[in-house]
Amino acid sequence: MNKYERTTSYRFSKDTYQKLDMIYEDEKRKTDRMNLKAKGRNQIVEEAIRDRYFRMINDSQDADIVERISGLISDQVNAAMNNIQQRIDEILFLTIKNDLGNRVLYRSPSVLPAPKDKNQAMRVIMNETSMWDLALEEYLMDRWAREKVLIHVRQEEN
Repeated sequence: MNKYERTTSYRFSKDTYQKLDMIYEDEKRKTDRMNLKAKGRNQIVEEAIRDRYFRMINDSQDADIVERISGLISDQVNAAMNNIQQRIDEILFLTIKNDLGNRVLYRSPSVLPAPKDKNQAMRVIMNETSMWDLALEEYLMDRWAREKVLIHVRQEEN
């Protein structure tokens, strides 16, 4: 037997044994209907002690402590939501900027001459390599890598 395992015996009143038997029979009846194994009297007593222990812990908690913990959690959630909202706003700004830039380019024949027909436009989109596209992609990949490092450093500091 492990030295941490204790064998304890208690003598309960007749009334307590009757209540324990009633709880056991109720448990057995419920589990028999579902074809499950019923809890033993030992498990029922352990569950009662666990419930009483949790009630005692909750009763001993000061409302002020619970309120302060709730406030701290709320502050952390608000800070995280503000960071997310800021990122969403940046993404929205860049998306709108990109959309407007595309409109200027595609609607200004003096800046970007229009293709002669739709098929030519499709060939350009699918087959032509654009040095601007490659340069932008490389720049954004480098910037993205630096941003990810900064984000992870900030998270580790917090």
